Amino acid sequence: MIEAIETLLRHWGEQLAQNGHGGGLPSTMGTIVEFAGCAPRGGVYGAKLLVAGAGPDYAAAEVNQVLYGIERLEGGSALVRLAYARYRNEPRLTIAEQVDALELGRGDAGRRAYYRQVGVLHERLHAGLLERQGKLAVMRRESRRDGDRVRRASLKQADAAHRGRGLELKVDRSSGDSAP
Repeated sequence: MIEAIETLLRHWGEQLAQNGHGGGLPSTMGTIVEFAGCAPRGGVYGAKLLVAGAGPDYAAAEVNQVLYGIERLEGGSALVRLAYARYRNEPRLTIAEQVDALELGRGDAGRRAYYRQVGVLHERLHAGLLERQGKLAVMRRESRRDGDRVRRASLKQADAAHRGRGLELKVDRSSGDSAP
């Protein structure tokens, strides 16, 4: 079991329990009634993502995306069911109840199978998150490179325009047509 992934999955479960999967906003009146006033603010400061109940935060959304990817792999649907049983259920189920619900066996054999599955879930989630972060880093580098190219081109164009305008002013002043 990877402790950092365990903490992240607990956070994911709490976020989905509080905010759902996102994709929609609650009505203003419903929010006022639910919170007896304005909804509490949450999320990362400075983020442009919507906060105050508009869906899970960035970390939970990333976990969600990796879980969708795991679900498509062989044996992945069982791991995703395990994630929902272990981290999403309210009230939390005991390990024995989770083993029974997931049909992993009886007694010590079921318990060992359960912890083995938790380990596999953590490893696949860790690998998936690293893969996503690698892809995002490549996309950021490419975006930065494209942005730098566009900035250089715009500066070159502006420099040429100002240089041309400067020549116009010189010609205009030498003819005596413009004011000093």
